[in-house]
This record gives sequence, structure tokens and C-alpha cells, in this order.
Amino acid sequence: MAKFNEKDRRFKTIRKTSYSANAFYLALHLVYFILFLIAKLYVMVYVTLGIIVLYALFFLLIRAKKYFLFTIICGNEFLAFIIFASIILGFETGFHLLLIGLSVVSFFTTYFAKKTSAIESYIWVGLSSIIYVALVLVDHFNAPIFSIDSWLETTLMILHVTIVFVIITAFLTVFLKYATSLEKKIVNESRTDELTQISNRYGLYDFYEDIKDKSNTVLALFDIDDFKNINDTYGHVAGDYVLKTVAQLADNVIDDSFVCRYGGEEFVIMIEDDMSEGYFKRLEAFRKIIENQEFEFEKMKTHLTVTIGAVKYIDKIDLTKWVELADEKMYKGKNSGKNKTVI
Repeated sequence: MAKFNEKDRRFKTIRKTSYSANAFYLALHLVYFILFLIAKLYVMVYVTLGIIVLYALFFLLIRAKKYFLFTIICGNEFLAFIIFASIILGFETGFHLLLIGLSVVSFFTTYFAKKTSAIESYIWVGLSSIIYVALVLVDHFNAPIFSIDSWLETTLMILHVTIVFVIITAFLTVFLKYATSLEKKIVNESRTDELTQISNRYGLYDFYEDIKDKSNTVLALFDIDDFKNINDTYGHVAGDYVLKTVAQLADNVIDDSFVCRYGGEEFVIMIEDDMSEGYFKRLEAFRKIIENQEFEFEKMKTHLTVTIGAVKYIDKIDLTKWVELADEKMYKGKNSGKNKTVI
């Protein structure tokens, strides 16, 4: 189902992008058509009119889901039009600048298509560079076939410079947004325990730094009693089930708290000292829930207990020392019978 949804989203994106690209090219050629008609450049009027009809038909191609065919025909047509218009109207119209914009589009399309190789983009950029240099040489040694009014020349140059800057800005904006999202995802994953899907100790460090007023905060460290017996008796898969279940219970049962897997079968809970009920009662309530919980997984059917050590914040104490103090409390509970909360 997940693969199907991913594939479905991919084709929706391709279809939307194809429609958008075709609409843009159609609108651009309509602008060309109007400008050429006003300037009475009838050769360019007829050529542009034919291209407009072609782009109108392209919508049928996209509707038929012939995306690859559309891309090939559309890309080559636009490249041919750039070459033709540059030779006919001259370099000062700026048609050649569109090659730069198309090169940017090629690279970003390759990246977002998640291809392992950008060889097609390099080929396109290489080809565009060769065509660009060729057009420079043609313009240098030959005058444009048509001499056009300065207003049209200036208008076309401004139009093409604007298009190129819009393309570059748009794709850089999309890339920046994507990179920022990816960075957040990487940071989040690096602060999340892969097995239990709660925070890990790096997430704990971040949480500790973010607490502005720690005076009413309590750090509790708890350990699953005799957890090694679970792994030895039922296997590590059952042990993983226990860890995930305990993590979920800790995260759900103790409201308004931060829970993380500190390592192995040890977990940290950071909780505010609620004077109306007291953090001790809240931790004890959680301990009793674990004690009464039946853990059933395949052939395993057992009850477990946890031992908790809790320490209220001491002025200017760092996180490592705070955890050590909670650890001392927890082992005091371990050594005096387990299944208890020590403060």
C-alpha cells in the first residue's frame, strides 16, 4: 500500500508538472505571437502560431499520460525555436539566455527525480554550451536575417532576462525549502531512537538546553528489572517488543513529560514537579502500571517491573551529573529489592 501511494504521488507530481510546463510554454509563445504581430514580423507570426497549435495538442498528449514523449518533443521544439529565433532576430533579443534557464531546470529535475546519475543533465548542459557558443559565432560573423525595431529588441531582451532570473530564483527557492526540510528530518532522526521511536540521549541534551527554568524539573532514570532474562529466555525480538511497549507506556502515561531511551533498557523521564499531586506519585503510578501490565509476545507471556531513581534539579548542575545522581538513586532501589521509586 505504501509503495502504491508513493507511486501514485509520483505520477500526480509528474502530471501536474507537465501541465504547468506546457501552460507556461503556451503562454510564452502567445506573448511572442502578440509581439511579432504588432511588429509585423509575419514569418515569426506563422512559426509561433504553428507552435501554439502544437502546445495546445500537447495537453492531449499529457492527458494520455505520454509524459516521456511530451518531454522529448517539447524540449527539442523549444531548443529548435531558440536557435531559429536567435539566428533570425539576432543575439540582442536574448533568446540564447533561455539556454541557461533550461540547463538549470535540467539539473534540478534530475536531482528531484532522485536519479543516481546526472549524466543526462551533463549531456544537456554540454549541448546547450555548444549551441550557445555557436550562436555567438553566428551573431559575430553574420547580421540577423531580420532587422527589428529597437522597442521589440529591448522588450524581448527584458522578457528573457526576467524569465531566466525567475527560473533560477524559483528552483533555488524550491531547493532551499527541500534542503531545509531534509536537514530537519536528519536532525530529527538523529535525535530519535530507531527501535522505540522516542527520543534518544541526544534528544535529551537538546531538551535540557531548551528548558529555560529548570528549578521545578525532576529527572527520573528507570531501568527494566532483570531485562537480560527476557532476551535469554525468549530472544532479542521479544526483548525489542518489551522495550517498545515500555517506551510507549512511559510516553503515554506520564502527561506533560519528556521521555527518552537513554541506552539499553534504561529510560529517562523529565517531568515538572506538580505540587498538586507530586512527581513521586506520578512516577509511582507509572511503576504500578508496568507492574500490572501483561507482556505477551508470541510464546512469551510475563509480567515485568521497573526501578526508578528520581532527583529534583539542583542549581547549576549539568545534565551528566544530574543523570549520575538519578542513577545512584535507581541502583539504591535495585539493591534494596527492585520494583520501587527512590527519590
